[in-house]
Order: sequence, then C-alpha cells, then structure tokens
Amino acid sequence: MLAVGLLLAWSPRVVAVGLFAVACFSIILSWVSVRQPPVPRFHVAWAVALFIAYACLTALWSAVPGEAREQVAQFIAVFGPALFFFQVLLSARLDPQGLARRSLMIGLALGIALFSLELLADQPLYRLTRGLDFSVTLGANSINRPAALCALFVWPLAFALWQQGWRKSAIALPLVLTALILGSSSQSASGGLLVGLGFLAIAALSRRAACYLAGGIMIVGFLFMVPIATLFDAVGLAEVEGLPFSIGHRVMIWDFVADRVMERPIFGWGLEASRGMNNFGVAPPVLFDGTVELLPLHPHNAFLQVWLELGGVGAILALVMALMILRTIRGLPQTAQLFAYPLLICGFFMSGTAYGSWQTWWMTGFLTAAALFIIVLRSAPEPATGRVGGDG
Repeated sequence: MLAVGLLLAWSPRVVAVGLFAVACFSIILSWVSVRQPPVPRFHVAWAVALFIAYACLTALWSAVPGEAREQVAQFIAVFGPALFFFQVLLSARLDPQGLARRSLMIGLALGIALFSLELLADQPLYRLTRGLDFSVTLGANSINRPAALCALFVWPLAFALWQQGWRKSAIALPLVLTALILGSSSQSASGGLLVGLGFLAIAALSRRAACYLAGGIMIVGFLFMVPIATLFDAVGLAEVEGLPFSIGHRVMIWDFVADRVMERPIFGWGLEASRGMNNFGVAPPVLFDGTVELLPLHPHNAFLQVWLELGGVGAILALVMALMILRTIRGLPQTAQLFAYPLLICGFFMSGTAYGSWQTWWMTGFLTAAALFIIVLRSAPEPATGRVGGDG
C-alpha cells in the first residue's frame, strides 16, 4: 500500500506493474498455502471473462490486426492475474485487527497527499524524477492521469476511514479532493468526483435509489449512447457559444463514431479498430478556427468504443457485466454500499468522457481500486456479506 501511494503521484503507469506483481505473488502464496490454485468462483468473474474473451475474438476481423493482437496480450496479462487475485482476496482470511486496512489508509493517504503537492506546486516530484526543470511546460496527461486514479482511490480510502470510526474525515476527504482537482486541467476527474459525491448523497438517503439510478445509467449508456451521440450533434451542441473546446470536440468525435457504428452494428469493426479510423473535419467557428481530428486514437467514451469495436454483441455483454457488478454491490453491507456506488459511477463517468477503455494504466487503475475496496471490506469489523439495516 505504501508503494501504491508513492507511485500514484508521479507514475500512474507503474501502478499497473504493481498490481501485476502483487497479484502474482498473492496467487503463488495462496496456491502453496492451500495446495490448489485460487480458481475464480465469484459470478462477476465469469461475466468479465466472457466479455474479454469476445473482445479478443474480435481481433480476428479488426481493421488494425497488429494493434489488436497486442491488446489481446494485454488483456491476458491484466485480467488473468487480476481475476485469480480477487479470488484470493475474497477467500483469504484477513487479520481481524485491521492491519491491512490501516496499511491501506497510510499508503493511500500518502499518495493523495503527494498528488496534492504535485497539483499545487507545479509537479515538483514529476519534474525531479524525470530531470525536468520548472521552465518546461508539462503535458496535461502528466497531471490528468494521477488525478483520475486519485478520483478512484479516494473512495476505498474514505470507506476505510469510515470503518475506522472517522466518519467526518471520510466525508470530508472526497470533498477536499474535489475542490483541489476542480482547479486543475482534469475535467473528467472533476466531473467524476462531483458525480460520485452526488451518488454518495443519494446512497446516504436510499441505497435502493442509488442502485436503480446506477442501473439506469448503465442501461442508457450501453444501449442508447449511439443515438444520443447523433442527437448531440443534430441539436448543434458543438456550436454553442462559450462551450469549452474539449466538450465541443467530443460532440464531433462521438457523432463521427456513431456513423461508423451504424456501418457494422452487430459485431463491430474489431478490437482496437479506433486507432485506424481517424479523419479530419472542419470545426464550428465558435469552437475552433480550422480542422480537428474526428477520432484521435479512441472515442473518449467507453460506451461508444465498445459499440464501434465490439458491436451490439459486445455492448450487451458489457451491460451484463456492469449489471452483475451492480448486483454484487447491492449485496454488500450498508456502509460498503455507501462508498461503492460513488466509486463505480465516478469510474464510469471518467470512462465515458475521457480515456480509452483498453489503456493499460486505466484498466489496472479500475482493478486496483476494486482490490483496495475488497481489502477494506474483508478487514472491516462488520460482516463481509449480507445487508445490515436500511432499505437495501
């Protein structure tokens, strides 16, 4: 956990290496201990495995076969160990004294504190570790990616604080982080945290309402994002005066992608096809004077990327996977649900507005956040399964 905290602020990509190393070590240790492999037996694992298997299958007809084969290898390297690792976490007996939870709290608190320093002081750690002085202008991704990971990891940390009895701190932490990130360039992390805070409030009033609303968002996103994207362009959203360039540009990207989706709506264009379909279009004068890319590497929307590359079949499988995750969350204790819904929706918001669905650092960031949440849950003083009070 200390390593995760130290790496978070300046190298989100290394978090992927950390997850892989911890997963492999835990799998081997468990295997030796109980003399049998920790084969995934939880229902979500099968939904994830089915979706990933189909995504790999679409590499056979991908428009960019080389990139598709590389992505298949990344899927195997990321999700193979991760699913076995989750089985270890779900079956292992964590310490009743909460040592794992306290270690997680120290590590993540250190990571978010270092990120805050980076944010407020023009990234001194990032510059120091890369030999860059303060005269060099850094790209947006150098702060946007750690901001996105912090927006995910803050929820397991808040959950841990709540379990420790520090409930005011648990609520204040995501509020303070949101205030900090709102002043940065990371609009997706800011939006994700704001939506997460909204779901925190909804879940505090009614866990059932949070579950139904989250499910509605999943259904609308995976089933109707293509016509929604077309509608955004048809009503002239990209031409609204004063609209930030990034938003207007996304409207153009999403409309272009929606058109390509309709050309192959059932099985899609194949894994990673987004990388080979770029084009250029003339931007509205209120947005930008000149031409802009209509598909820069990926659609900046997970729902549309699934439709474009994997087609309607992939979208249905992705929706089943998302609803299985949601069903699992609803079966958690009341306190766990309070922070699980914000984590899930915060992540989906960022996936739906910014990052490529298959970017390794992003996939492993999501998986790491889930693993951290499970660690807090399994080391919590209340039962790890079943509902406790409230309306479910």
